[in-house]
Amino acid sequence: MDAFNRGIIVALAAIWVIFMAVVILVTWAADTETIDRLGDLVRYLDDHTDNASKLILTLGALSLVVLCLIVIVAELAPAGPSADIRLEGVTGATAVLSTEDINQRIEQEVTALPQVKESKASVTARDRGLAVALNLVLGPDANVPEATEEACRVTQETIEQKIGVALVGLPTVQIRFSPPERGLEPTPEGEQEAPRPPLP
Repeated sequence: MDAFNRGIIVALAAIWVIFMAVVILVTWAADTETIDRLGDLVRYLDDHTDNASKLILTLGALSLVVLCLIVIVAELAPAGPSADIRLEGVTGATAVLSTEDINQRIEQEVTALPQVKESKASVTARDRGLAVALNLVLGPDANVPEATEEACRVTQETIEQKIGVALVGLPTVQIRFSPPERGLEPTPEGEQEAPRPPLP
């Protein structure tokens, strides 16, 4: 929703709040002559002048006021974090890169490591940089501390040196092992191929 539509919604909600405040004021402070000139709403008020009816009308108007205030707060509240990251290391221009592209770049660099079979990166924008979570699939006989350290080093170099954004904190790494590769299974002894007769 663009700023113009949001402005219209906020303006209408504010007008409705003012209108409800006027209704409450008229309910409690207007004299009989003024009520007779106001139309259907005032006729209703004139027929229900007891305190219980006024209280019901006041509570209904207050509920509408609260609803309008919620709409105003929801429209004026700052938007959620953007999916685009502004690169601070670029001089002379404003460079913006999406988090999806950053994830793909990190995954490409980390997957190139010899012990990593697959990698999945998740980048989150922070106040002073990026936080990264890695999901790695390692080979069945990989060295976990060494592979994790290499993946974190490559991630930091990719973010800070190749992309130009600060890394906030250490990457969170989740490790899984890939299943062992199966070779050719030997033929069972009972199913061995029978010897062929010699050729003439």
